[in-house]
Amino acid sequence: GLSFNEKLIENSALLPWLQKQHANGAYLAGVCMGAAYLAEAGLLDGRQATTHWAIANQFRERWANVDWRPDLFVTEDARLLCSGGLTAAADVSLYLVEKLCGHEVAVQTAKALLLTMPRTHQLGYAVLPFSPAHTDERVQAAERFIQTHFREALTSDAIASHVAMSSRTLIRRFKAATGRLPGAYLQAVRIEAAKAMLESNDAPIQTIASSVGYDDVAHFRELFKRSNGMTPAEYRAHFAELRVRQVEQAAPVKR
Repeated sequence: GLSFNEKLIENSALLPWLQKQHANGAYLAGVCMGAAYLAEAGLLDGRQATTHWAIANQFRERWANVDWRPDLFVTEDARLLCSGGLTAAADVSLYLVEKLCGHEVAVQTAKALLLTMPRTHQLGYAVLPFSPAHTDERVQAAERFIQTHFREALTSDAIASHVAMSSRTLIRRFKAATGRLPGAYLQAVRIEAAKAMLESNDAPIQTIASSVGYDDVAHFRELFKRSNGMTPAEYRAHFAELRVRQVEQAAPVKR
């Protein structure tokens, strides 16, 4: 398909129309990459907005005057709504129903359509890009070592020793290749493993925390919420609800 740059050129006539509608008091919504049209029209300058997490950095580079918040599913600033992904169009719709018609109407609408009420964060849905493509073979070896030993009490020294580097050299090269420190990478791998467990089984949070390398469950909860915008229990409940909805929608209609 066309890149968003080509789409903006192809649909440039839309920009003054958007400006006019907003000036006349209309609510405008940019779903996923649709936020690009609002940004290109200058409507998001100095305002908060979101888009899909995978394209957020490109949007930041092109529209630097916008306060991009890719951790949020839905944003509203001066009657300009944005959503973090294509499926978040439902969240934007329910958000508007609640805003214009009230909470009870929004809840009933969500129930009728088998939807959950609007989500606030999208980090829980981002597939972890363990690292950008790079050619540093020793860093790649360090990544593999972390991915297979993350349950252990790993230190930078232990990782460095495994790949025959000094700790200082590992930290420098790891950051240059992946964009993050070894400790942050280890934490990300652990949190991803915890998310997979929360999605697939009913083990206690303490058990999951311990199984991914955290003995302090309170610290685990804090890190998890910081990374995903929700607690482990909230994450499990939300994905459990999604599974129930998927089963309900897939079930044959009884006559």
